[in-house]
Formats: sequence, structure tokens, C-alpha cells
Amino acid sequence: MIKRRVGIEITDQCIRMAVFNDDKQNPTLLQHTERAVDADSKIGELLLEMLGSRPGIADRTCSTLTSAGFVRQLSFPFRDARKIAAAARMELTAQLPSDISDHVIATSAPQDSEGDAIVTAATATEEQITAALEPFEGNQFPLHVLGLSPFTEACGIKDWFDTGILIQLHQNQLLISLIQQGDVVSFETCGQVSSAECDDAPSLASRIHREVAMMCRSARVNNQPLCLIGDNVTAELSKALNERDYQLVELPIHANSQKIDPAFLPVCARALAANQPTINFRTGPFTLKSEWAAMKKHLYSGAALLGAALIIMSATAIRTYQHKTDIAEGYRKQMTQIFRQTLPNTRAIVNIPMQLQSALQQLQTTGALMGVDKSTSALSVLREFSAHTPTDLKVDIKNFNMEEYSLVVDGETNSFDSINRLTSELQRSAIFTKVDIADAKTSIDGKSVNFRLQINIGLQGGQS
Repeated sequence: MIKRRVGIEITDQCIRMAVFNDDKQNPTLLQHTERAVDADSKIGELLLEMLGSRPGIADRTCSTLTSAGFVRQLSFPFRDARKIAAAARMELTAQLPSDISDHVIATSAPQDSEGDAIVTAATATEEQITAALEPFEGNQFPLHVLGLSPFTEACGIKDWFDTGILIQLHQNQLLISLIQQGDVVSFETCGQVSSAECDDAPSLASRIHREVAMMCRSARVNNQPLCLIGDNVTAELSKALNERDYQLVELPIHANSQKIDPAFLPVCARALAANQPTINFRTGPFTLKSEWAAMKKHLYSGAALLGAALIIMSATAIRTYQHKTDIAEGYRKQMTQIFRQTLPNTRAIVNIPMQLQSALQQLQTTGALMGVDKSTSALSVLREFSAHTPTDLKVDIKNFNMEEYSLVVDGETNSFDSINRLTSELQRSAIFTKVDIADAKTSIDGKSVNFRLQINIGLQGGQS
């Protein structure tokens, strides 16, 4: 979004507006407009309509007071702006013959002069400032700079015209200012210029010549170049001044590659001064409560609400954590109590769940070996083997080797027929899924038969 500098002039007959971009090196005139007004015109709405939109936060607007109370140059041994603002009132009170207690004081930027700071201090009554700000109050068109002619105009054009005589022939008023190095050294309000005098260019040029000569003699300077601005400036007047050997400086402000009407030059100068350090009566009780100030208020409110929300969330999180911690501590105490009741002989408590799981696994292993469960434990297999061994057979078991799902039995009996009978009976068992005779042979003395059985173990049996 482009930053804009807006100059505004409001009179009883019309409103003039000039808008420049924010390029300080090569300012470009974006638009210049004029609207006629009357007593019933709504100035705020007209300003918004002329600008085309509400001024943005980065935009700067400027207007001026046409006259003020008093203007003096003051010298101070310090440059601090707050100190100067405080001392300026005391200094002006001491210098001026009138009471300025109801005046607002505005100062220019300090300039160095032999180690001191020189400032131009101007005063205006609160009534003057209130009247000038009335069109901008209570609407969406803020005014950032309320300057003072000719200081504001001189500040705006100083990059093009920093030394010479500024002639403001505007609204049938003549204001002549001596500018040196961009600063107004002296100025003279020469009063009203009649319409007849404006039409008589030689006569008006003669009057301007007298006023300029007096100002140059008073300031002890030689003839200076002239810069003419205002709606009463005409080509005939410029020609008449040229004939008096004056050098005329034209401001390089163009619209659509054409020279701008001199009537817009004052408001253009104000626009260019909108972001420059110049006299500004927007101070003290008239300081602009800008969009940024309003936005900061909303930001502070939002930050306060956000802070309150964070505090509530933090308190809730801490409370929830404490509640869960209390529950976990209760569970830990219950687990410790159960552990003590279940394993009273265990002294060291390191990890209760793992210790209980280890004790359970050990108990399951012992139960499996003892046959107290429904699994095929060694004891249950041995019991099943004995139950299916015929009682009339003579069987001597030498080796009983059991693995997870298999059993190897080495033994001795009196005949091969006895082996066959034993195998047949074992196959009737529900847990022996398969019974094979792995080996059978007569002993060395021929009195017995040695055998080896291989048996598959399962939860349900069947003959193989």
C-alpha cells in the first residue's frame, strides 16, 4: 500500500487537496482536486470523497493556520525538545507584552547557531486551533499537522527553493517571506489585495517590489530570486516582475506533464511538508488521537484478555496436573499395599508392576510343573502315563525325558508283546496324540526287552 502525503486547504468558497507519494527525493503528484463549498457542506464527507478513501495509518495529512498570535525567534543553550517546549513559554511570556496563558505554543526544529539552538516559536489561541480542527474532528479524516503559513509552505518546497523571497498571493492576501537555507528568516503580512489591483499587474508588481526591497534592506541581503504561489498569481504579474529584473523560480510540480495551476501550489507545499519537521499546533490538548493510538488501546485490551486467558489456562493445567498427581499417588499407595499383602517376604520395592509380573510368571511356572493347571505339565503327563500302563505288565522305566510337546521314555519289560500292549494303551490317552516305538531289542542276557517310546503331547488325544 502506497504511503501518501496530503495537503488540504479549506476556505469559505472551496476545498483544495493535493496528494503526493512518500518519495522524498522525487515526489510525484498523484492527484489535485478542488470542490466548491457553502455553509451547508459537510466538510468531512467531502474530504473523504476527494481523497477517494479513508487515510491509512501510514498516510500524513497537513493543513495550516493562515494567521497566529505571535511569532518570535528564541535561542536556548540546549537542544532537547522537551526542555525547549517547557522553556519556550517562559521565554515568550517574558518577551511579549500580552498574556499568552490561553495560547498554544509550537516550535520549529532547532537550528545550530554558535553553539546555541535557534527555534522559531509561534503561538495561537485555543479558539483559533479549535476552529481550524473542527472539520477534521469526529470523522474518519485525521489531521496530523496543523502548521502555520509561511513556515509550512517554506518547509515543503525547501528542496527546490531554499534561498529567496516567497511571494504568497493567495485569497486576495499578500504574504512575503525571506527564506535563507530553507528557513524563514522574516516575513511580512502585507494585507489585502483588491481584485482591481490583481487585475493591474504593473501596479501589483510595483507594490511587491517595494515590499521586497524593504525586506532585503532590513535583512541586509542583496536582491533575491522570487517564487510566486497562490490563486492570484498570473502570467501578466510574472512578466511585470521579470521586467523589473527579478529572477523567478518555478517549482517543478507537474500534473500530466503540464505545469500545475499556481492556485494549487500552496496546498502542494503543505502536502510535501506533511512528514517534515515543521511548526505543528497538534500539540498539548490538541495532540492527534490517531488510528494507531486507538489501535494500541485495542491491542492493550486484547493483550490483557490474552494474559487473563493464559493465566486461567495455566491455573487450570496446574490444577489438573495436581489432581492427576494425587490420583496417581493414591494408586501407588494401593499398589504398594497390594504388593506388601501379596509378597510379604519381598523387602526391596523397585518397580511394582514388573515385580508382580515376575512373581506371577514364576508362580505360573511352578503351577505348570506341579500340574495344578489345565496344561500338559510334567506331573500330569507322568500321571497320565501311569494311568494307561496295564497293571499286569512288568515295566521298569529307566528314563523319562519330557520337552514342551514331546516325551521320550526308555524302559525295560519282559517281552515284545508287552511293548505292543503298552503302546496300544497309551494311544487311548487324551493328551498323547501319537505314540511310536522308536526302538525295541532283547537285552544281552536274553531275559528282558529294552524299548524306547516317542510320544507327541497335545491337549486333545487321538490315535495315530
